[in-house]
Amino acid sequence: MPVAKRLTIENVNLDDEREMDAFVDQVLTAGMERVRAEGDELRRKALLDSQGKLLVKELPADMKEGADRDCGG
Repeated sequence: MPVAKRLTIENVNLDDEREMDAFVDQVLTAGMERVRAEGDELRRKALLDSQGKLLVKELPADMKEGADRDCGG
């Protein structure tokens, strides 16, 4: 039987295997949604291709080894 309430680490019953399974499923589903959204954003910015391969491999000048950079601190 599916759990009707939104489970959190604070309210999940750690002794109830079914509730723990539902919690893990809920966390994995939310995580995958976030990963997909991030991938969509990177594709929109033309940083990833449709297969998820990185299109931009060159680092910005200030990130290259030996670059004179100011981190604002």
